[in-house]
Amino acid sequence: MSADMQRSWLVQRLEKPRTSGLFKNNPFAFGGGLKNGGLSDEAFGLVAQIMAFDYMGAAEFEFGALPKALQRIAEASHAKPRKSKLTAFDITVPLAEVPPNWQAKKAATPGGEATIYILCQKDHADEVNTRIRAWAAGDERLKESTRLTNTLRPFHEWDGDTVGWLELDNGFFFFTDREMWQQTCSLFGVDAAATVGGAA
Repeated sequence: MSADMQRSWLVQRLEKPRTSGLFKNNPFAFGGGLKNGGLSDEAFGLVAQIMAFDYMGAAEFEFGALPKALQRIAEASHAKPRKSKLTAFDITVPLAEVPPNWQAKKAATPGGEATIYILCQKDHADEVNTRIRAWAAGDERLKESTRLTNTLRPFHEWDGDTVGWLELDNGFFFFTDREMWQQTCSLFGVDAAATVGGAA
């Protein structure tokens, strides 16, 4: 584990931004907690163009953990001397290593790989890689489920709704949706195209 990383406990699930309907941004995503999870309307408006926040069902997500994580990422993107501490890279996970839905235990073992796109601090890259691979293998010890295995090996039609995640304890993003990842990287001043294929 990287010396300055905390244990991962809170991982916020992300969906594609809502562009239509009565609630373009789910007003109940943060339950009875702070409005916009503690983000200002301006900050929330910027982020909501890229992603939507799933309701996590636990107060720990609702009272300021979100802005603290985003602030940590923003500070890393503006580190002195004018050099970002962030990196963007992708990893591939063999689908055969991803456990199936419990209702599909007799399903054939799939071939191929899934790509996961990451934005994190450079010093955290190796550990972030390790943690995400563990979650993809079904080894989660978190407050709430990431549903990553369901996204990688969908069984129900709604299993693909979650396409991104924001780890709140250390501040890093990961996605199965390349476009959301690229847009998030751009928001934090990182050129995703320049680093894809491995950690920088």
